[in-house]
Amino acid sequence: MKTMNKLAAVAVALLTASTANAGKGGSAAAIKSAVASGSVDSIIAEVERTEGLMCAECIDTVTALTEDNRYPVREVAAWWFAKRPQLAALMTAQMEDDLKLDSVHVRNAADFLGALKEYKALPQLRAAMANGASLNTDAKLALVRAAGVMAHVSGNPILEAGMTDADPSVRMAAIDAWRDVLHQNGNIGVVEARLGDSDAQVRAHAATVVGAKHDMAARTTLEQLVVNDADPYVRRNAAYALGKLGSIDSAPALTLASGDPSGLVKNVAKAALAALK
Repeated sequence: MKTMNKLAAVAVALLTASTANAGKGGSAAAIKSAVASGSVDSIIAEVERTEGLMCAECIDTVTALTEDNRYPVREVAAWWFAKRPQLAALMTAQMEDDLKLDSVHVRNAADFLGALKEYKALPQLRAAMANGASLNTDAKLALVRAAGVMAHVSGNPILEAGMTDADPSVRMAAIDAWRDVLHQNGNIGVVEARLGDSDAQVRAHAATVVGAKHDMAARTTLEQLVVNDADPYVRRNAAYALGKLGSIDSAPALTLASGDPSGLVKNVAKAALAALK
């Protein structure tokens, strides 16, 4: 990685300037041993043990972990840098540049920036998602995940693009992340549209979100889903959503759903029916 020499220089400066942050445990050797073991749990444990350790030797190893194929490993590596603001600033600059590269670089950069909640990088993350046609599913999931972790309305364009992605896993992740954005003021119509998605899991997640957001415009679609959808999880979530909306006009649909052959649907529909006003 381009920043390696700079990172090492900063670490040396910190080590020679002060011992105030002397480590409470862990070592570069222990992290390397954990990496060699291949165990995610061991890697996480050893990286976390160096929380307060100013360790120049750790930098190369932890930097390499930001490129690991396993998300929990990339996440703990980002956490390690977050504990060292000067190193994190150098890594952040590099990661923002990496968002312009291939899918693997975008995946790693998005997860790093998301884990650090680097809000200033949201414009670069949005730009990367806008070029989604050239990215694989892992990269787009990482971009959606970053927007979800930050939970800022400025990430809505990333999530809206994710909801129309060809891969249902990206669409579903984007719906869930959109729901959890703080002070969400985005157009819920993008979620409503997914009630007609070809993938049952996406429809089910969309139903939960429009119900949680009390989106009355989705009521008639939810009434159709609770009675007619082929998937019981979609019917169940539609019943839940109608209960959250609480409109008496949904009583006929929920009454029918109360006789659903799936106990999963039947019980939720009965509870929703009881909640109508």
